[in-house]
Amino acid sequence: MLSEIGSNFWLSPKDIMGDDDMPAPEIFNCKGDDYVWLSTCRSATSLVINTIEERNSKVNKVVCLPAFTCHTVFEPFIHAGYKVITFPLGLNLLSDKQEILNVIKEKKVGVVLFHRYFGFETLPGIDSIVNQLHDLGVVVIEDCTQSMYSNINRMDADYYVGSIRKWCGVPDGGYAVCKKGKFKEKTSLFDIDLETAKREASEMKYKYLFCKIGDKDNFLSRYREAENILENQTKFYSISPLSIKVQTALDIKWMKEKRRENYKTLLNGLQNIDAFIPIFNEIEDYVVPLYFPILCNERKNIQRILAENSIYAPVVWPKDESCPFVCKEADYIYNHILCIPIDQRYGVDDMERIISVLVN
Repeated sequence: MLSEIGSNFWLSPKDIMGDDDMPAPEIFNCKGDDYVWLSTCRSATSLVINTIEERNSKVNKVVCLPAFTCHTVFEPFIHAGYKVITFPLGLNLLSDKQEILNVIKEKKVGVVLFHRYFGFETLPGIDSIVNQLHDLGVVVIEDCTQSMYSNINRMDADYYVGSIRKWCGVPDGGYAVCKKGKFKEKTSLFDIDLETAKREASEMKYKYLFCKIGDKDNFLSRYREAENILENQTKFYSISPLSIKVQTALDIKWMKEKRRENYKTLLNGLQNIDAFIPIFNEIEDYVVPLYFPILCNERKNIQRILAENSIYAPVVWPKDESCPFVCKEADYIYNHILCIPIDQRYGVDDMERIISVLVN
């Protein structure tokens, strides 16, 4: 059982023993004529936006996005001068395909970006409208970040983007895939300052947790420095060599099994709790979950109780000040969601500790 659960991934010596060559995003079932590995998914989205406008300078600069999403999803469109609108969703994070189609037609959307939530199928039947969107001239992007390891068929999108940073201890890493044609903007230059800061922070955390060496404030400060470097990137960077080694060293089969096992343990132990409800009350065989998301009325209090027991549950995602108008269900989710870590660093005993804290 680990003393701390959640927060930044650490790096152990075995985590960096991978290969020097990064495979194509086809390993995530994202296939196309061309691809590029970049530092972030945000950069990948910006590259896709640039490519769309290179190919069609008259594209209607209205983008339709999920109502509940990260600010890094809509910011590249805002910076590119797009009007951002959203399609609705329910408290179960599911969206209705006909409602999506109606919004896109009504608002004369030029680009739409879809993503599923937390590894689950939250866009049932979406394939039935994708071809209609193509017929309308709408460019379709699928952000595969959250469903990266789930056995969910990719939609027939024009572009795929994704981030590997949410799944393991890579310093950086995002990709863009072009279904047809080639990307003109590519780079082999990586952000060495980011790689250095992330490596130092991650190795310091490992030594603190497992060797009782160092000070917690020091590695937390270094993590913040690394995130500031990432946030302030103003140009395209390639994925770093360290991230390639970490990703290729990842035991994907084991990772999938651990996440599913941990999710099931929490699901069985956290039923019928008045303080919160799990958003997904079952886990299908094809799902590899990102977190165990719950909706709670007393979010700050629950988060505080967990933190007092060295369990760090993030809010995924806070509603950003620049977030466009969203439906009331999305607003509720922004204000009540909390995500409990279930990743491969932890085992059943760690999940049982989380249960004991939340039940008692």
